[in-house]
Amino acid sequence: MPRYLRTRLSAMMFLFYFALGAWAVTSATYLKSPADAGGLSFSNVQVGWIYSTFAIGGILAHPLVGLLVDRLFRAERVFGVASALCGLFLIAAAGWCSWNEPKLAAVVAAGDPEATEAAVSGVFRPLFAIMLAYSFCLQIALPLCTVLSLRNLPDPTHQFSRVRLWGTVGWVVAGLLLGLILVPVSPQPFALAGAVAVLAGVYGFTLPGTRPKGTSKNLGEAFGLPALALFRNRSFAVFVAVALVLSVMNQFYGVHGHRYLTERGISHPERWMVIGQLVEVACMFVIPLLAPRRHMKWLMLAGAVGGAVRGPVLAWGPDWLVFALGVPMHGLHFAFFYVVAATFIDRQAPPHLRASAQAIAAFVSGGVGPLVGNILAAGVLDAGTVNGQIDWAAFWMWPLAVCSLASVAFLVGFRTPPEPAAVEPPLAVPSSHPPRQADSDADAVTILRG
Repeated sequence: MPRYLRTRLSAMMFLFYFALGAWAVTSATYLKSPADAGGLSFSNVQVGWIYSTFAIGGILAHPLVGLLVDRLFRAERVFGVASALCGLFLIAAAGWCSWNEPKLAAVVAAGDPEATEAAVSGVFRPLFAIMLAYSFCLQIALPLCTVLSLRNLPDPTHQFSRVRLWGTVGWVVAGLLLGLILVPVSPQPFALAGAVAVLAGVYGFTLPGTRPKGTSKNLGEAFGLPALALFRNRSFAVFVAVALVLSVMNQFYGVHGHRYLTERGISHPERWMVIGQLVEVACMFVIPLLAPRRHMKWLMLAGAVGGAVRGPVLAWGPDWLVFALGVPMHGLHFAFFYVVAATFIDRQAPPHLRASAQAIAAFVSGGVGPLVGNILAAGVLDAGTVNGQIDWAAFWMWPLAVCSLASVAFLVGFRTPPEPAAVEPPLAVPSSHPPRQADSDADAVTILRG
């Protein structure tokens, strides 16, 4: 194992997720805030579309990831280029927002509704294009964090969660710094995220050389289409369906959680939301101690149930219960379901289809699911708004009901796959050719955050 390998991979996770967390938590509140209060006056639907760029980028990028890093280029170089481009696009987003804020505030102050709507649309469309380009690059870089880790770690089943937790630490540090050195509800988080993303891109070129290993006979194999045969396995099909449903519901909290806590009167909600990430770090730290090979189903089920428990606590719980149980459930939900799921796919798929199987799951839970979730959450929010007041209790009932049904389906339909049997060494037979080493590389693409 290369010297300081785990430290180097952990630093990659920290920088990458710091850049993502620096803008993703607070920007929905900023985009939605009135122009005369320093925001951009976007509608719920427009905010949903900005966050949907993450999902659209995943739909466009995930089919290309396996082709790029399994067959064409070294993974660390693709990661470096994609991350650096992410940073440049975020800096462009910060500049666009800063340039238009005073113009938009002047139009709103004039009191002409039609002119205000036109001005807001004029700001929204270019920002959507910038964020779509950013998200495309992000969805190429994001799975490579996992690819670089699983291909280089000697024992990824036990070591990966300890490396991945540093990504969540980066997210936590970003959330804590926002209120201390920056104005959270402003374009400043975009600028900070962009600078750190560029740094992550430059750092990516120093990571261990990870050459492409795959070969293919035709274009269909290059894009991993044979992995679709895995849907014949009931557990894999159930997992993908449940992951899709849970990723839809994750957008309710991921996009609108900061705004909900703000309207609840919580001061500096981005700092309180860090509790969820701290719990996530703790869960990823203990996963290797919970025998994930043997208890895989029950750990993933606990994660799915956590998504359901979060709903009623946020809907009706007092402040102390929201921060003691509701917010922490977000971390438990992600760590136990999605992090453990990466090892499930690695075990379920044969070695030559692992990257393609992970890409299918990432396409569903990091692309289609968030896209549907953003649109659905915005629609539920609009339907539950009367005279400017949001019925948050009704809003949080959706995650409760849907995640509960998904948990039951997972309990009934999912089975933990058996561990690969050890291959007995063959009897010594004289041969003029050396034995060929089996390809057991864990070519994997990460599953997306809620």
